[in-house]
Amino acid sequence: MKIKIDGDRDIVDEVLLQIKLWDDAVIGQQVDHLLDQCADDISMFDVSTQLDGIHAYKQEWEKFSPYFNAHVQIVRRDMKIYATKELAVLHCHSKIENDLLKDKIKMPWCRTTLCLKKQQGHWVVVHQHISMPVDMMTGKAIVLKDPPKLRLVI
Repeated sequence: MKIKIDGDRDIVDEVLLQIKLWDDAVIGQQVDHLLDQCADDISMFDVSTQLDGIHAYKQEWEKFSPYFNAHVQIVRRDMKIYATKELAVLHCHSKIENDLLKDKIKMPWCRTTLCLKKQQGHWVVVHQHISMPVDMMTGKAIVLKDPPKLRLVI
């Protein structure tokens, strides 16, 4: 996957490693390991929720963790990372896919932002934002489409 980078490549590599650990904890239903990667004052704006603090964040993940398992993948596209020595922001489109349900359910793409800060030598998530665009006239979600695939026509 191509990633647009604004900042130091070595710092971006550190952040990407942290994101992989994050993904592994989510998929592995390791809520405590996920919390180890978060600041105590983490905030989250999600499609259905807004919360502040590690305790509220833990409760939210415990509610959803039964839906994550070995068949789940976190997929990202259009990823861009802004990185400095102390702060990193990743934004992209993302979705959760389940290999067992791939033919039955078409999961939507969401807009995702993760903000991380370096704390005591380790990157921790301080803010997570996941949303879907909404048509203001109808109040319905706007589905973010997959990019068109090139086709060779002969």
